[in-house]
Amino acid sequence: MKTKFSYSQVLLSGAIGYLAYALLSFTKEIPEFIDAVDRTTPHISTIINEIELVRIEVGKVRVLVDKQIPAILMQVDKALPIAEQGLAQSEQYAKQLPQLWQHLDKIETQIQLLQEHLPSVLQRVDAVIETTNATTVEVSKWRPHSTQYLTEIKHSRQDIPRYLTRTEAIIIDAKTIGKEASSGLVSGFVKGVISLPFDVVSGLTDIVDVKSLSAKYLTAKDITIMQEQVLFLLTDENKQQIFWNNNDSGNRGKISKKSRFMKNGLTCHKLIFVNHFKDQLETLNELMCQDKQGLWQVM
Repeated sequence: MKTKFSYSQVLLSGAIGYLAYALLSFTKEIPEFIDAVDRTTPHISTIINEIELVRIEVGKVRVLVDKQIPAILMQVDKALPIAEQGLAQSEQYAKQLPQLWQHLDKIETQIQLLQEHLPSVLQRVDAVIETTNATTVEVSKWRPHSTQYLTEIKHSRQDIPRYLTRTEAIIIDAKTIGKEASSGLVSGFVKGVISLPFDVVSGLTDIVDVKSLSAKYLTAKDITIMQEQVLFLLTDENKQQIFWNNNDSGNRGKISKKSRFMKNGLTCHKLIFVNHFKDQLETLNELMCQDKQGLWQVM
């Protein structure tokens, strides 16, 4: 009896063989799977604990949110009127926009008019500039003369105190001649310089400190004039300062008198000398006291 070849049997046997091979391969992997399960099993309790902690935290968050929701709702309720007010103001602004556009149109019209009149304005500005330039030219022509006038005025201002000093000296000298003729204070004018007796001048010989620059640069005539002016200043109780000037040397100065005071039973004044010489300036302080004979001495 002959057996017939069947494709279905061949395929079935092949499938059974593959299934057996697959089962064999799966069987080989089972130990590794079991080992992985064994390694994972100890961590399951930890994961469960962590999940429980997460659930607790979520519960706390829910409680906190539940507590804060009323406050949030209250804030929302408070914010709603403000939002409504903002919306109302926005509506008012929207209503005012047409008027704003009208104002802008008017401004634009005024700008156009200004642009139309701008050429005439510029012409006027040009005319003003031309007038200013002409004035500047005239001023520049007068500037040298002004400088000369200012120089002359400056010289006049410098000379006025000298003339006043001479005038005051003449007046004081005229009074002094009548008051002190008996004491030997005889005054005579010789080229504007007063000649004084030796006993009057002897107390004033140290009126300039020998160690000062004034002693080095002031002339004998300068010191003589200073001595005379000191006497004029000390004689006049109402006078607080006096000027001196020597046209020959070009030196000049100012003498100031401080308040009267008593020292060792003598009437004294502190004098401050401000001397100008050789483009330099020096200030000296001297103490003058009147002795029992009525003569002033440098102390």
